[in-house]
Amino acid sequence: MLRRPNLDGTVSSYKTKEGETLYRIAYWVTRADGDTARRFKRGYTTEKQALDALVEVQVDIRRGDHIEETRQTLNSYADKYFDSLRVRATTLAGYRKHYRVHVLPSSVGRSPISDISKDQLNRFYRQPERNGRKDRGHIGDPLGAATVRHIHVLISQVLQHALEDGLIRFNPAKRASPPTKLEAAPPEMATWSAEDARLFLEWSESMGDYLWLAWLTLLGTGMRRGEILGLRWKDLDLDNNVITIARAMSYVKEAGKKPIIDFKATKSGRVRNVDIDLRLAGAFRSKRDMLRAVSPDMARGEHLIFCNRFGQPHNPTQFSRQWRERVLKAVAAHPDLDELHLHELRHTHATLLLRAGVHPKIVSERLGHADIQTTLNTYSHAVRTLQRGAADLVGQLLAPVPDERSIPLAI
Repeated sequence: MLRRPNLDGTVSSYKTKEGETLYRIAYWVTRADGDTARRFKRGYTTEKQALDALVEVQVDIRRGDHIEETRQTLNSYADKYFDSLRVRATTLAGYRKHYRVHVLPSSVGRSPISDISKDQLNRFYRQPERNGRKDRGHIGDPLGAATVRHIHVLISQVLQHALEDGLIRFNPAKRASPPTKLEAAPPEMATWSAEDARLFLEWSESMGDYLWLAWLTLLGTGMRRGEILGLRWKDLDLDNNVITIARAMSYVKEAGKKPIIDFKATKSGRVRNVDIDLRLAGAFRSKRDMLRAVSPDMARGEHLIFCNRFGQPHNPTQFSRQWRERVLKAVAAHPDLDELHLHELRHTHATLLLRAGVHPKIVSERLGHADIQTTLNTYSHAVRTLQRGAADLVGQLLAPVPDERSIPLAI
């Protein structure tokens, strides 16, 4: 063990609860009142790393650049950080839930911000990759690379905010080694063929599924879940077969709090009009006429088209669960049918149009993407078929014209 004169700082080792040997540094700073105070930092995996850190701190002290780092824990500071964010309520709720489940119960969450090191973060990332999450006694399956990377990004954002507040000297997450973007890339999206989509819709209708029209709408328009759950009868122009998508449901549920349902602008912030086919328009007319006969209030302009059996807004999670139940039953009845997530109905809509030769600009407008490049990037697998068609077409245009004199006469 390396020891140095007390006022010059020290490096010493210690044992973790798991029996691992780590190193800490101790050094002296001059407080605002002129007195000296001893400070500690721990979590270094080698003696050399600790010594290098100590030298770096001492250089900063001599230069007058030393920052008196906070002893506030990551959990305590994260609470204040989340309260300061200006993001969508659903986004904030997602951040808080992710932090509560994965970071709050961990040793990283309980550590003072100034003690967190890249090595501690790397050990923390490896644990859920091997053993899954650990919160409230729950131990699940190992987490995927995408989830672990998301945890890393969340921690890095909190620490970066602490750095900008002058509470730490640097952001250790910037030096850590989470799963790479390539490792965390989402799996290839699944979609249905037109035949599969028809098969499911026929099965759903034959089963008397009260959400059959919702599935038909998602496949026929490419709407997002929040958009279809925010759709009102006044948003339909059945004279011209057009749906105006002007808003989306916002459903915020935080632990220990009552859910908050609101309706806000769409993800792009823009209103868009989507043409619908005659079959879908006819299905909407039939539903509206039925409601006018049995429950007129539910057919009024301001009322939601897709609500639960009690006429109240759907819980989006429950809506997705209902889809999951239906698709599993459909697959059991038709084993060749692939299981899809609800959002993949949107992907199916876009893929079917692109493969049918519809211009990507039109598809982009129907989906409500910010620009056509988003569509091209997201659906590059489908756009490749347009390349094939273009290649075949130009080949036909450039092919030599047959010379009629060289064609042998039939005998």
